[in-house]
Amino acid sequence: MKVSAKNKASMNHKVLQIIISCFVAFLSTIAFVTSIEAASPSYQPAPLRNQALMFETSGSGIQKIKLDAPLKKRTSAKKQLLSKTLYRNKFWKVEGEQYDIPLRYTSKVKRIIRRLSSKKRKQMITGIRRSGKYIPMITRMLREEGMPLDLVYMVPAESNFNVSSRSKKSAVGLWQFIASTGRIYGLKINRWIDERRDPVLSTKAAITYLKHLYGIFGDWELAMAAYNTGEGRVKRAIKRAKRQGKKHSFSSLRLPRETRGYVPTIMSMAVIYKNPERYGFAHVRKDDPMDETKASLSVAFSLEEVARRSNMSFSLLRENNTALFLGVPPMTQTRYSFYVPQRFHKNLMSSLEQNPEPSKKWGLSYNALLGDSSRVTRLLENFGVPIYFRVRNGDNLWDLARKHKTSIRRLARWNKLNSKSVLRVNRRLKTFVPTWRVFKEVARTFSPSSPRLIAQRIRVPKGGSLSLIAKRYRTSVRKLIRWNKLSSPNSIRAGQRLVVGYRKVSNGKLPSAANVIRVPRNTTLSHLALRYKTSVKKLMSWNGLTNSKQLRTGMRFYVKRPAKGRIKPKQSVVVKTSSINAPKVRHRIIRVRNGDTLWRIARFYRTTVKELVVLNELKSASHLRLNQKLIVPFRS
Repeated sequence: MKVSAKNKASMNHKVLQIIISCFVAFLSTIAFVTSIEAASPSYQPAPLRNQALMFETSGSGIQKIKLDAPLKKRTSAKKQLLSKTLYRNKFWKVEGEQYDIPLRYTSKVKRIIRRLSSKKRKQMITGIRRSGKYIPMITRMLREEGMPLDLVYMVPAESNFNVSSRSKKSAVGLWQFIASTGRIYGLKINRWIDERRDPVLSTKAAITYLKHLYGIFGDWELAMAAYNTGEGRVKRAIKRAKRQGKKHSFSSLRLPRETRGYVPTIMSMAVIYKNPERYGFAHVRKDDPMDETKASLSVAFSLEEVARRSNMSFSLLRENNTALFLGVPPMTQTRYSFYVPQRFHKNLMSSLEQNPEPSKKWGLSYNALLGDSSRVTRLLENFGVPIYFRVRNGDNLWDLARKHKTSIRRLARWNKLNSKSVLRVNRRLKTFVPTWRVFKEVARTFSPSSPRLIAQRIRVPKGGSLSLIAKRYRTSVRKLIRWNKLSSPNSIRAGQRLVVGYRKVSNGKLPSAANVIRVPRNTTLSHLALRYKTSVKKLMSWNGLTNSKQLRTGMRFYVKRPAKGRIKPKQSVVVKTSSINAPKVRHRIIRVRNGDTLWRIARFYRTTVKELVVLNELKSASHLRLNQKLIVPFRS
């Protein structure tokens, strides 16, 4: 059916009318909405529900605002909780809380928060409880340095506020320093003390290290990442990103998996620790803040004596001084510092005013450990701390034993070595470090009043018999058999070690600072007295000797410890004279050369043969050996 031209024109007219009416209605709607906005300027549109966060730029940096919550008015810079500094120049706001470290509330951060508040709930409760002890101290130190205060939440991510924690890579302490990095930033680490376990000193080192990292990268996300994986790896990742044309931000860098999860973990810890009620940790009771009161004493004072004088328990003193991880003072120092709570500090000071002298049990028990006895060896194995070290090029057992304050015999036993063993470079060896328990067990039987018996041993010469040995050392064959547990008088061989007698040593006669040495060859009591600045009578009293003939090569011998450092034999010693105008008499130690006689030596040094015989305890004027040490006087 065909449509007429008249009907077609009427239909077009109707369509045009409909379009015009719709356009007029649209314009009227726009005008109505504009009038409403002008009448009420506080109107805000409804937020989008599929978006969690929105970024808003302000003069103080970037703020994150949750869209599900009603928007708040911007606070002025004067009302901010934290002020801007050199290291704290931006602030982030998430869910009503302000942060001074980058906090990106991403899906990964939310996932970590859920895991920490559910699967790791017990671990979080322990960390929150411990945090009350250290957070005030760390926050105060961060504020003094102008650092972001939220850097304190790196500690729960590192160690969960455990000062004694140790990782698989041997990182120790609150801030998990490895030994090399700790030494770079001023922490003392040796066999006696580990300042990585000191909360105050380790925090100072961590702040210095973080300043260094922020100065390199200029971004706290990258600084925290470099703290975890090292600044070199982050620098290489930045170079790689620049070559690929990417931004060198934390999210765009190719870093290890552990580091990619480390920075979001710090953000998650900050959210949980600042909002404990939201995640069900409001009931956790925090520990009391740390008492930073310190005292300094001589190493002659043991920690047990300090605890006794302070009227506090030894366990509490050890808990406050975790840097002294062995429970004993560092013997390589003259003085040491330790933390003592303020309520016990007064007791300690009053006790020192009444009696400033320390107990001698500590020093005596330390000297007893120097001896190579089987009992001390067993105590070290049972209660000591095993440490491991590597053999370097040129090392031998004697050097290693001296370095680690032990004996060759103990090193050989603990590492299953013998005379035919070869020390390979980079070989792992073990030794035991004495702890407070070892010293306690040694001091229990090391009484200053009761005398001790020290065995005197010799090597059986070729052709030697028990009768000849008994006659020479003024004893009997029966005693030799009993002392050495021999089956018969003929059951000895050349080179065998025999006990030929015992000497009594009273520990009460020993000086407060005494050392145990092995008597070297061709040495007399006069040599030892001259070397260690004492008298022959005192040496004989300390070692239970009745005459000079009892001095044998290799025997254990008590001497006086020098005032400073290592014992060094001096070539000349000034002897005081009664007359003021008389010339000073000095003594030297020389060695006998081929063709020397006492008469020639006395003539050269302007003395007499009789004086040389008396000084060196010689049997006769002709009794000289090649390379024998002699004390000779000369006057200046």
